[in-house]
Amino acid sequence: MNSTILHFFGKALTGQGMKNVYKDVMSEAKIVYFLKGAQGFKLSEVLQNLGKHYYSQNVDIEYFHDPLFENTFEALFVKEPHNILFLQATSPSFEPQFYGSRDKVISLYECIDDEKLKAHSEKIIQLTKDKEKWHDKCFHALARAIKIHDDWEIETRRHMDWSGLNQQIEQLIQNLFGKNQLNKRGNETHRLLGTLTPAGARDTLQSITQNVENRFFIKGYPGTGKSSMMKRLAGEALNRGYDVQKVWCGLDATSIDMVIIPELNFCIFDSTEPHVYFPDPARSGDQIFDIAQHCHPTELEEENIKVIVSKYRSAMYDAVAFVNLYAEAERELRQLMDSSIVEEKWNERITKLFP
Repeated sequence: MNSTILHFFGKALTGQGMKNVYKDVMSEAKIVYFLKGAQGFKLSEVLQNLGKHYYSQNVDIEYFHDPLFENTFEALFVKEPHNILFLQATSPSFEPQFYGSRDKVISLYECIDDEKLKAHSEKIIQLTKDKEKWHDKCFHALARAIKIHDDWEIETRRHMDWSGLNQQIEQLIQNLFGKNQLNKRGNETHRLLGTLTPAGARDTLQSITQNVENRFFIKGYPGTGKSSMMKRLAGEALNRGYDVQKVWCGLDATSIDMVIIPELNFCIFDSTEPHVYFPDPARSGDQIFDIAQHCHPTELEEENIKVIVSKYRSAMYDAVAFVNLYAEAERELRQLMDSSIVEEKWNERITKLFP
């Protein structure tokens, strides 16, 4: 059996602030390497090479992408039998909980030529201030978008047939599980589907679901119970002893966008904006799960919704503009850090990561 490479985002710029799932992934690992300091682009290359190393040994791996820069990684999870997490632990800062047993710290600060970095001190101070400014403006725009989205949900809820939806959900649960009850405790894991990036909203759905045979595409309006339904389905699966992976929304930190039940080779996910997908004719297990059939807004509400959608898209446009400025300052900071690395010291520490 060939090994697989899955791609996720490890953190997301949400309307409630930065959300990440790294503490959850740590709980799955037998060994966690905290890579501290020298946060430039060279660390992404190291993670990519580590992934290639383990993948060549027929081990499943998961790459966690940096939301600010394409093809840049901030973590690597090497799956069974190793269960090793390599984590960029400087920004956001993560500290070991089980130092000396599970957790190992690799300090990369000593790889920096302080004199080279000091020569750019004024530039670094200015870029850091710029980054913080655009960071705050981006999150303010996202928070505004979430508030507008809440108004959108109020409009659609008014004409939702909740009884019809509950019947549809009950039928789904019956079709999936029947009377099955596994003789074990279900295990719950967490990932992120996507996030806002300088290129707009991006997700890794196709990678996540590449080996899932039965994919259900939820079609429905905002506020009509998609996330609540998936949380209910996840709870039912766990109660019956099935393992569950909850894949969280990259804009609303409290909302679920996908549930995967590996033992049923099944997943169900929100396939509406900003991640619109449709069944692949080449995949027989793909089908639409239509809950929009239970919602019938009036013409007046449809007009109200159009106005709200326009405001929402405007707020998201602002957020994308600010995240681009944020990323621009961050890119310069990382390039300065990379230019100050002493290669000999760097290679000495990085070599220790490869068995």
